[in-house]
Amino acid sequence: MSSTKTNLKVLISSGLLIATIFLTVQIVSLSKENQLLKIDLSEINHVRYGLLNVDEWSEKVAYIIIEKIEEFEITPENRDQLQSSLANVMYKLIDEVEELMAERTSGQFSGVKKWAAGLALDVDQLRDSVPRFSLMVLEELNKPESKEKMKGYILTKLDEFVSSTYNEDKMELLESLLQKYGCTDKQDCQSVLYEKLDNKQDAINYRVILILIFILFIFLVNLVSRGILNKYQVLVLILASLCLLISGVTTPMIELEARINMLLIKLVGEEVVFRDQILFFQSKSITDMVRILINDGSLQMIFVGVLIFTFSIVFPSLKLICSYIYYQNTGNLRESKLIRFFVLKAGKWSMADVMVVALFMAYIGFNGILDSQMDSLSRSTDPVEILSTNGTQLLGGFYLFLFFCLSSLVLSEALVRRSPRIDK
Repeated sequence: MSSTKTNLKVLISSGLLIATIFLTVQIVSLSKENQLLKIDLSEINHVRYGLLNVDEWSEKVAYIIIEKIEEFEITPENRDQLQSSLANVMYKLIDEVEELMAERTSGQFSGVKKWAAGLALDVDQLRDSVPRFSLMVLEELNKPESKEKMKGYILTKLDEFVSSTYNEDKMELLESLLQKYGCTDKQDCQSVLYEKLDNKQDAINYRVILILIFILFIFLVNLVSRGILNKYQVLVLILASLCLLISGVTTPMIELEARINMLLIKLVGEEVVFRDQILFFQSKSITDMVRILINDGSLQMIFVGVLIFTFSIVFPSLKLICSYIYYQNTGNLRESKLIRFFVLKAGKWSMADVMVVALFMAYIGFNGILDSQMDSLSRSTDPVEILSTNGTQLLGGFYLFLFFCLSSLVLSEALVRRSPRIDK
């Protein structure tokens, strides 16, 4: 009866293990694709292509100028004020002309010069004509063709300003990303990437939950009784822990993001809005960190990378291998100091648990720092309004790696207590 129950446990566990392996392969692939999509999206939304980009400002300012020119219209309410302002300008010009004429006609034969200048230009008559001239100018400005000429002139000057002001950041990367996703502009690309990310993130979260449930069930089914574990049960438990380790170290654990959701500036009464401006973004797994540190080239970074690789990948892997050797006890290897070290004592030296705690503390620390900085950035008054957010979050890799650490501890304890022929 006991053998039948054990075989049933092995059968159920094996089925769950096969499903877990399948999900592990999927989640590693999906997480990598999702990570690349997020990196591309953060690059497209980076502040250097938006708030700090002169071309973006040129486009928004040009739109405001066009709107203001289109809105310009002479009405009974503003006609008198506009005509008065324009007349004052004309009077000042006439005064300057009169002063210039007086200067030019002074000296020898001044009387003759003034008489000749008076024949050419009657200043008093010109002043009397100012109201009529100012009204003609206003009517001319109010014509659609005049507005078009004003827009063309102002936009030409704006283009000249933009051409003399350029970005230090190169735009080739942004252009290549737009081509990669077949987008015409940043907004189009954002919509495409957000939709893809939502679908992939849902798929990843669903698989993470299933993996954790399946492995938890595998451990409960095989460890709920107090009988001796057979080799198939041990193998299933070790492979289940290995799935957690592989998915934990290859999928991103933590995502750090500082974002300005919206920055609104009042410019001549019009709103200039910048959305989704990324200030900082990082999404890395343990294997990503190891590769980056080693590729850095400096001795210190390589040393740190080797330490992380050794204590977070090599040690846990050796512990799982030695766990099976310890159970089998082939050639009495259970008495080997090396085997016993990895099975019974490696937990004290492995950095796996410490890595989880460090990542969690880094999340708390970065989350607090970014929240504080984003909050201070948001404290502003008119005409500037800033809505900023902190997108720092723990990802599926963290929970998978955390469960591996727990399963490794449980597995070691089970092997000590429930392996056959335990040495006293």
